[in-house]
Amino acid sequence: MSSSASSSPAPAAAPPATVAKTTRPASGPALPAALLDATRRIADTHRAEHGTPITAVHLGTRMGVALPVATAALGQL
Repeated sequence: MSSSASSSPAPAAAPPATVAKTTRPASGPALPAALLDATRRIADTHRAEHGTPITAVHLGTRMGVALPVATAALGQL
């Protein structure tokens, strides 16, 4: 025996979300390459001279930028 009752089609599954890869962390803004290059150079020089990583406070002072910018730059190294 064949059933003549028609069932409604199953709802289509939502396509999986695609995530675009970026060069910035989710927690901060993308910074210009020149700023990151300067950050890397200053951080490397500080480590070579003092044997310790530079702090965001010291980096901000050396670069003349606000603490959140210095923190974001260090986070992107």
